Amino acid sequence: MKLEIYSDTATTLIPSNDRAFNYGDGFFTTMCCLDQQIHLFDLHIQRLQSDAKRLFVEISDWSGLIKAIQNTAMSAPRQCVIKVHISLGQGGRGYSRGAQSEPRALIKVSPFPDSLDALSLSVGQGYLSEQSMLAGIKHCNRLEQVLFKRQADVLGLDDVVCLDSRQHIIETSSANLFWFANNTWLTPSLNHCGVNGVYRQFLLNMFTYYDMDFLVGDYGLIDLINAESAFACNAVRGVMPIKQINVSHNNQQTLSLNQQQTLQEQTTLYTNNQLPALQTLIQQFMLIESNK
Repeated sequence: MKLEIYSDTATTLIPSNDRAFNYGDGFFTTMCCLDQQIHLFDLHIQRLQSDAKRLFVEISDWSGLIKAIQNTAMSAPRQCVIKVHISLGQGGRGYSRGAQSEPRALIKVSPFPDSLDALSLSVGQGYLSEQSMLAGIKHCNRLEQVLFKRQADVLGLDDVVCLDSRQHIIETSSANLFWFANNTWLTPSLNHCGVNGVYRQFLLNMFTYYDMDFLVGDYGLIDLINAESAFACNAVRGVMPIKQINVSHNNQQTLSLNQQQTLQEQTTLYTNNQLPALQTLIQQFMLIESNK
């Protein structure tokens, strides 16, 4: 299927019957661009292609999109964020895409966000919806993340830890989570909900490359609270150390009675002693990947 490609400018108009606008029928990726080079570009393209396949979006002109993104990077500011948003294009009323729908890609350049020191988090009120058909995909339905981020803003914190209905840790509103315990790096499984972030994929590839001990599984708050080091990560900011998690801010309905009793009024502080060595490995592996 032919892909229409647009650059985001003051004159770029989105039709009122755009399917991403009306139904969230689309997906996107957000990339870090430094000195006209997009970090982890291959992984971003792979994620777009994977999400397209899972959402039954047939795109024939991937090479054209890749070239357009690269051209955007070449003329972009020295340090910026490039977002590629793919919509299923125009459609009539109703959920059916119809034969006339043609996907469109919008490439947008934004200023790089301010740097963050170690994060202060709480635990989000409510749960992420579990939907295996969408788990891992960075689709356009982000209302849950908007509401979780609002909770962090109201509390004056950097972000919140998001749980699923079984009270498993999944992610924050805008980043994946990793922590270190018993000489092993741990990260949540995303089989039922959450976004399989590009930086998460990069780290898992790195752990495998260096034969480091890591586990992907179902974990509760106790596992994160008992960790030695912890960080959030995404493709724009990279590794963001977590300074503390304040469980007492959380709505009591989010936690089971047992968890309430165990975690009541608890603030966890992390030493993050393992992070300097990890950052060194990340820099080395980034060079290895960029030279392929």
